[in-house]
Amino acid sequence: MINCPRHYPFSKIYKSLFCVSLISSSSLSLADGVTSQNAKTPLKKNMEVIEVRGIRTSMAENLDVKRMSGSVVDAITAEDIGKFPDKNVADSLQRVPGVVIERDGGEGASVSIRGLSSELTFTQLNGNFIASSPGEPSRSFNYTLLPSAMIESVEVYKSPEARLDEGGVGGTVLMHSRKPLSMEANSGVFNVESTYADVTKEYEPQFTGLYSWKNDDDTFGVLMGYTYQERTNRTLTGSTDANVWRYTGGGQPADINGNAVDNNNGWDTINDASGKSYDGVWFPQVVRASVLNEKREREGIQFSTQWRPTNNLELGFNYFGFTLGQDRTESVIDIPEWSLNPDFLTAVTLDQTGTIATGMQYNASVSGVENDMQFPWMRGSYVREESTSDTFDFNLTYEGDTFKARFVIGNTQSEGGPEESWEAAYKSSNAGENQAVIENAAQTAGWSIAQDNVSLNIDPNTFANLQSGLGGGRDAGSSNSSFVRSELEEDYYQADIDFYVDWGFLKTIRTGAKYRHANLHRETGNTFFLDSNFDIAAGEASEQGITQFDSYQWNGGMPLAEEVFINQTNIVGGFNINQMPSIDWDKYRNLVTNNYTPYTRIEDNFVYDIEEKISAFYIQGDFELSDIRGNLGVRVVHTKTLTSSTDLYTYQRDHTNDETGEPVTGDARFVDDYQLVTQKNTDTQIIPSFNIAWDATDDLVIRGAIAKVMARPDYSDLGSQQRITFVSNEWADDRAAFNELAGFSGRGGNKNLKPFESVQADLSIEYYYAEGSALGLALFHKKVDNFVVPLVIDMQQEFAGKENIVESGVITVAPYSTVGNGTDAVSKGAEVFIQHAFAGGFGFYANYTYNKTNKADVSVNGEEFGQSPLIGSAKYQYNTSAYYEGEYFTLRASYNKRGETVLGLNSGLNVYQDPYEQVDVNAAINISDSLSLTASVINLTKSETVTRLGNDTDARLLSSSYSGRRYYAGINYSF
Repeated sequence: MINCPRHYPFSKIYKSLFCVSLISSSSLSLADGVTSQNAKTPLKKNMEVIEVRGIRTSMAENLDVKRMSGSVVDAITAEDIGKFPDKNVADSLQRVPGVVIERDGGEGASVSIRGLSSELTFTQLNGNFIASSPGEPSRSFNYTLLPSAMIESVEVYKSPEARLDEGGVGGTVLMHSRKPLSMEANSGVFNVESTYADVTKEYEPQFTGLYSWKNDDDTFGVLMGYTYQERTNRTLTGSTDANVWRYTGGGQPADINGNAVDNNNGWDTINDASGKSYDGVWFPQVVRASVLNEKREREGIQFSTQWRPTNNLELGFNYFGFTLGQDRTESVIDIPEWSLNPDFLTAVTLDQTGTIATGMQYNASVSGVENDMQFPWMRGSYVREESTSDTFDFNLTYEGDTFKARFVIGNTQSEGGPEESWEAAYKSSNAGENQAVIENAAQTAGWSIAQDNVSLNIDPNTFANLQSGLGGGRDAGSSNSSFVRSELEEDYYQADIDFYVDWGFLKTIRTGAKYRHANLHRETGNTFFLDSNFDIAAGEASEQGITQFDSYQWNGGMPLAEEVFINQTNIVGGFNINQMPSIDWDKYRNLVTNNYTPYTRIEDNFVYDIEEKISAFYIQGDFELSDIRGNLGVRVVHTKTLTSSTDLYTYQRDHTNDETGEPVTGDARFVDDYQLVTQKNTDTQIIPSFNIAWDATDDLVIRGAIAKVMARPDYSDLGSQQRITFVSNEWADDRAAFNELAGFSGRGGNKNLKPFESVQADLSIEYYYAEGSALGLALFHKKVDNFVVPLVIDMQQEFAGKENIVESGVITVAPYSTVGNGTDAVSKGAEVFIQHAFAGGFGFYANYTYNKTNKADVSVNGEEFGQSPLIGSAKYQYNTSAYYEGEYFTLRASYNKRGETVLGLNSGLNVYQDPYEQVDVNAAINISDSLSLTASVINLTKSETVTRLGNDTDARLLSSSYSGRRYYAGINYSF
C-alpha cells in the first residue's frame, strides 16, 4: 500500500489528484459533472493507479473525500468490486452521521437526512434523477430497486452547492456507478449468495456478475453488469386502527398539549353486557393482526461505455435497467368497530389512568341467546406486480487549457403496479349466507394491548368450525379486484462549463443550465370475473356498463370458507394470537378463475396527471486564498406545474332491503360521480449557497456553510384525487351495528401545496489526527417553511348538491384525511463522529446526531388545524461499528439506534415511532487474493418497529412490526 504523507499541506492537496490516484481509482467526485475543486488538473494518461481494498482502506478513502470537499459531505465507498459494506446501499447510508433509513420488509428502502422526511432527500445516479414507480408514485427513491453491486461510491451532500440540482432540503445523495476506464482491463466480480430468514424458513439465491474491458491505450472501454436476487419477506404486524382512536366522553377531550380534540365522529358512550358505561375513554376503532408475505425477484442490468478519441474529448453512454417483481399476500384478522356492542362486550380493561382502553373481551351468547357476532373478521389480499426503471444518457466532455465543458442528454422512465390484485373477506358468523339460524364459528374473541405488542384471542374452535362449514359468511362488499398503476418519465438536458481562472482568490467559474420535463400518470383499474355466459358486449353497451355487481362475488361465486381457509403458523414476532385462520390464495384464485372469465378495465375516471417543466440556471465561483477554500453561487429555478385529477363523490344510498333482508345492488345501493379538477401553478426560486473551509493546521479543518434550499411536494400529496363519501340515513340505519354515521367523510391530496423552503446553516470542525483516523463536531440549523404534514381534520366546503340525495350548500366532511403545509419549523442539532484505525487490523467508527425540532403551525388552504414537529424527525441517532481485518479473515459488528421519530398528526395527536436499535454482523474468510467466503447476520437483535399515538403514554399503541432476522452466506470471486 502507498500512503499519502499525513502532513502534506492540505491547501495544496486538492490542487493535485496524486494522492487520490494512489488511494483509489474510483474518481469519486469527478464522476458525471459533479467535479471536485481540482478538476483543472487532469490525470496523466500513463499514471499507474494502484487499487487497494478492504474495510480499513474504504474508511480512509471516505475520510479523504470528506476532508478534501469544499462543502459538508460524507461518503461511502465499495470495499471491493461489487461489494458494499452492507447488502443494500440504504443500509450502508445509515452509518453516515445524521442519516435515518426506513425499511420495507427489513430492507432499507428510503433515506432521511438530519430530521427531515425521505421525500426531502434528493437521490441522483451519476448526477441525474432516476425514476421509480412502485404503483403509488413518489419523489423518494426506492432503494430496493437498485442493486448495490453497480454502485462504486456514494456522496451525501448536507450543504448544497449551486451546481447541484435542487430538491434536497434534507440533503442530496449522489450515487456513482462504475466506469470502464477507471477499472483495470478484464476485471470484474462474481458473487453467489444464499439467504435465509427466521420468518420465512426459506433459502433463496442471489447472483452478481460484473465485467469491465478497455483497450491498451485506455481510450475505449465497455462495462457490463447483471444482478439477480430472489427474496421472500414476511412482516408480522399487530396494530390498531391507523386512522382514529375513538373518544367516548360527552365532553370535549384535550390532547397532551391541552388543545381541544374534535370528537364529531366519536360515540357518546359505550356499554358492556352488564350495562356498565365507559365515558371519557380512548379506545381503538379496530384491533388487528396481519401477516404480509412478499416474494421479490429483482434484476438489474448496467451497460456503460467510454471513448476518448483525443486527449481533450470524451464521449460516454450509460444504460441502467431495473426490474422488481413482487407477489404479495396479506392475511388479516380484525376485531372491528361493530364489536363495540353490549350484545357481545363482556369486559373492558383500562390503563392505570382509567382513560385508555387496553383490552376488550367478547362472547356471542352473553345475553343468554347466541347473537350474530360476525367477528373476528377474516380477510386478505393478493397482489402480483412488477416495477421497472430504465435510464439512459449520452454525455460529452471536452477539456481545453482554460475551460471544461460537459453536455448530457438523458431519459429516465418507470412504471409499476399490479398485474393482478385481489381482496376478499369472510365473517365469523354465517352473515350473508341467507340461513335462518345464526351460526358463529367463534363464540368468543378478545384483544389486549401491552406496552409493545398486540395480543388477540379467538375461540380455539374457530378454524375447525370454518373447515366444517360452520360460520364463514362471505363478505362480497369487501371483496374486489381493483388496482393502481403509475408511469413516470423525465427527459433532461444539461450543459455545464467550468472556466479555469486566476483572478486573485477566485480559481474556477462554474456555470450551467438544465431543463427537465417530467410527466406522471396515475390510473386505477378493475378486474371483474364474469360468468361464462355473460354477454360482455351487451354489458359494455348498457347505460351503467359492466360494474362490480356483475362480478363473481355478487353472484354466488366466492369460494366457501371451508374450501379455502388454512391456519397461519410460525408467528415469531409482531403480535400474539392463538390461531389465525387465513385465505389460501392459490386455492381461492384457482376456484374463481376456473369458473369465471376475467374482464379487466382501466377506468377513464379516477386518475391524476402531473406535468412539470423545470428550468434552472446557476453560476458558482470556487475560491482559494492561502489556507481558505470554498465556493459561492446562486441557482435560479423556475417550475411550471399542471395538475389534474378526477375527484370521486360516492353516495351510499341503501345497504339492505328492509323487506327481504337481501343486499341492495346497482344504483339503488350507491352512485358515483366524477369531477375533473385542473390547476396550474408556477414558482420561481432564487437559491444562494456559500461554503467555506479553513485548513487551520495540517490536521485541522473548520467549515461553515449557509444556503437556501427547496424541494417540491411529493406527487401523491400534490395530485391525489379527492374521495368524498356520503352516507345516507337509510344506509346508516342498516349499518347501525357497525357504527357507521350519516354524513360526509373523505380523503385527498392538496393541489395548493407550496414547495418546501429552508434556510440552513452549518458549522463544523474536523481533526485528522492519524492515518485513517479523525474526529469531528458539526452544528446545524434549518428553518423550514411549507413542510408537508398528514392530517385528519373536519373540512367545510361548498357543495353543488346531488339530485334527490343531498341538497346544495356548505357541507362538513368529517373526518377528512389530507395534507397541509407547516410553517416556521426549526430543526437544529449537533453531529459528532470518530473514526480510528489501530495497529494490528483493529478499528472502529462511531457517530451520534442530536436533533431538536419545534412544533410548527399546520394549515390547509390558509386555515390553521394544529401543530406538528417536522415529519420524519428523530431526536437522536447513534451508529458504531467495530472491526478486525487480517490477512485471512475479516469481522465487523455494527450497531445503530434511532431515537423517537415523528410520523404525522392523527386524531389531534402526533404519531411517534419508538426508538429503534439493530445489530448486524459481517464476516469473510479469504481463501486467496481473489476468492473469499462471506457471511452476514442482519438484525441479530430481532428488533421490532413500534408506533404510538402521542408520546405521553405507552397505552395508545398503533402498531408493532417484525420483519425477521436474516442470514447470508456466499462466495465472492474478483479478478
